[in-house]
Amino acid sequence: MPRMIWLLLALLAAGCASFTEEHSRTLLMDRKTGEMKECTVDKLRTVESYEKYKACIKDFEEKGYTLWSQY
Repeated sequence: MPRMIWLLLALLAAGCASFTEEHSRTLLMDRKTGEMKECTVDKLRTVESYEKYKACIKDFEEKGYTLWSQY
């Protein structure tokens, strides 16, 4: 039984670590107007969806928005 507990704790720790690897939601703000924009990764979290997500962030930054929050 103690082995099972250690195994579950190890799996839980590994699972939590994988969520912190990459952000999946970013809020950007235009500091002049206070307008907020959001970029998110779709639920499948494929390579293509992360590329679209990063392109979304870059596009808004080029328009003058600054990063407000990432998680």
